[in-house]
Amino acid sequence: MKTITAMLHTLRRVLPQPRLFLLTFLVGLLAACEAPLNLERVAAEKARDIRRYDMFQAVAHNGERVMVVSSVGAIVTSEDSGNSWKRSNLPGRPALIDITACANGNFYALDSERRVWREGSDGAWVPAAIDTQENTLSIHCAPSGRLWVTASFGTLYWTDGEEAPAQWNEFSLYEDLQFTAVRFVDEQNGFALGEFGVVLASTDGGDNWEQREAIPNEFYPMAVDFLDASTGWAGGLDGVIWQTLDGARSWTRQESVTTAPIYNLHAGDEGIFAVGGSAKLVELKGGAWSVFEGAPEVLAFMRGLDTLTNGSLLVAGGGGTLAVIPLAHRTQKI
Repeated sequence: MKTITAMLHTLRRVLPQPRLFLLTFLVGLLAACEAPLNLERVAAEKARDIRRYDMFQAVAHNGERVMVVSSVGAIVTSEDSGNSWKRSNLPGRPALIDITACANGNFYALDSERRVWREGSDGAWVPAAIDTQENTLSIHCAPSGRLWVTASFGTLYWTDGEEAPAQWNEFSLYEDLQFTAVRFVDEQNGFALGEFGVVLASTDGGDNWEQREAIPNEFYPMAVDFLDASTGWAGGLDGVIWQTLDGARSWTRQESVTTAPIYNLHAGDEGIFAVGGSAKLVELKGGAWSVFEGAPEVLAFMRGLDTLTNGSLLVAGGGGTLAVIPLAHRTQKI
């Protein structure tokens, strides 16, 4: 207000009277509209554990402990299967893209800068960089405890270390393609899927890999999961989902119920589910995909997907979308 008064005092000396009157009126109008800035809502939003600007990318759980990563550098944790949440903002606010849980209770998060984050005993998250120029895309902890990271140039990184490792072993096809996912269904049997429909399989815990039948049409698998060593799914653009029933030796395209891209798939005893763009949540029932009843009514994408030990389905995505949906008892028929 002092600034506006000083400006008027100066203008009275230099402007003709008619123009001065008009300008005085406009400045007075501006001053009347001026109000003190209210930061209460900003402070309230920052105090929330789940925020509207969160872009949740992935979820993982180990027992009742659940973690969800946001691309704005936050990890939200629940100790009670999603009934309550606590937020941790990582140093430097890294863009987190994936998270996985190991059987020993450790959680590992992957960021877009080729770093793997591990929660220490004091609750602080510590990063360890993977020494590579390749782009890293996903992280997966196998039942054996071996940690896998997929990358560009047909490369997989793995380590058996308990702590956040500084040294990684490398397997590569040395081809211009991206591996988008690794999934192990037990300590020995696993699959690696990538660009152009490339599929690899291992029967010895990942020590060796062999090529399996490629997914047709040079498919780009954006979402992958396997129920067992024989049965798995891969989803991608336009709602397309492929299924294998013979350990990736052949693939069959399933009828889609959405044209939105499929960002994540989850296969378990509770059912087969997929999430994607435009808040799509679908499930496989009786061999056919259908829209899931009771999905969150939001406009944002959904990427995070998992079933929890309390029999609920956890979904997460853009705009701070984080929902725990109770699942009725069902017998899954693939």
